[in-house]
Amino acid sequence: MEPEVSAADGRYLAAVFAVGTVRDRPAETGDLAAALDVSPGTVTERLRDLASRDLVDYERYHGAELTETGEQVARELAWRRCLAENFLDGELDLTDADVDGIGRALSEDAAAALGDRVDHPCSEECGAPDDRFPECTVYSMASR
Repeated sequence: MEPEVSAADGRYLAAVFAVGTVRDRPAETGDLAAALDVSPGTVTERLRDLASRDLVDYERYHGAELTETGEQVARELAWRRCLAENFLDGELDLTDADVDGIGRALSEDAAAALGDRVDHPCSEECGAPDDRFPECTVYSMASR
């Protein structure tokens, strides 16, 4: 069962993944602060909270990496965001919609049905829920 995470938690998880992947090392507080446009102190607080919930491994002066659970949550959130973004933009020509909110609101069945019906990058890159992490949205998800 996936843990409950807020929209802000999702942004931080996506940022930890994106920054860590780009740099091929743990995501450092300063890099995350720059990516999220927040203070390093805010990042530290959030990372400590995420670590207490076993979503990241965080070590002061070393950085943060997603745990297995944290990566699964980040992949699922990014996949749902990608579905919403591509459907709303590609099918409805809505570019200013709240894709994070809409993606998060999709039930598992609704997300799967939408994924089967919409032709977009996520359908080719995403398979079963554990394989989901469309790179098309990880950076944009982290920066919102």
